[in-house]
Amino acid sequence: MLCLFVAMLALAGPADDLLAKVDKAANQASDAHVLITMATTDKKGRPVERTVELWQKGDDKRLIQFNSPARLAGTAMLVPDGDTIYLYLPAYDRARRIVGESRGDAFIGTDFAMEDLARTSFAAEWSPAEAGLNALTLTPQEGVKTSSARIELKIREGDFLPSMIEHYDAEGSLMRRITFDDVREVDGVPLAHSVTVEDVPKKRTTLATVTSAEFDKGLDDSLFTITQLQR
Repeated sequence: MLCLFVAMLALAGPADDLLAKVDKAANQASDAHVLITMATTDKKGRPVERTVELWQKGDDKRLIQFNSPARLAGTAMLVPDGDTIYLYLPAYDRARRIVGESRGDAFIGTDFAMEDLARTSFAAEWSPAEAGLNALTLTPQEGVKTSSARIELKIREGDFLPSMIEHYDAEGSLMRRITFDDVREVDGVPLAHSVTVEDVPKKRTTLATVTSAEFDKGLDDSLFTITQLQR
């Protein structure tokens, strides 16, 4: 096993090394609990505000739940294993699995795609190639189902957090641009407190602002289950 690991390291190129640093930077804590305000602005400039609560454990478990407005309270997206996505609708008291290109659908009236919110790392599903200084072009690995044919990733110097992610379709058209700003440390963990998502074809934007965050609180695995959602 040691020989195999060493051989894999030898095969990894600069692009792979850089992507590994990005994934490591985004998953420094053992778990996280974050409160977020999302303000979506349509092409006529009309704002709609929502509040969201996010829990994450390791790099494979994530739960995102609406707290307001009241009509959306309890609506949630669950990622129990780093790959599977469930959408839970309280009105139907059931969780529906999201598969294929539907993973690229917008998350309940925001401009975040469900696969954007589900992802905590890239290397397991995307192959990197250098695209300039602190920049990578990512393409899906064989067998990976995604709505994006290509991702252009720009990376901050020093902490290796993403500064911008651009999603392109198979025709090369820009679908979605995600920009990360206002990076501050919380409990020693750097975190972008402002994330802007632009749906380019629809000419809409969503601004997500972190209002509070805490890390390494010992979240239990049972939180990331369908059973917990339905209680």
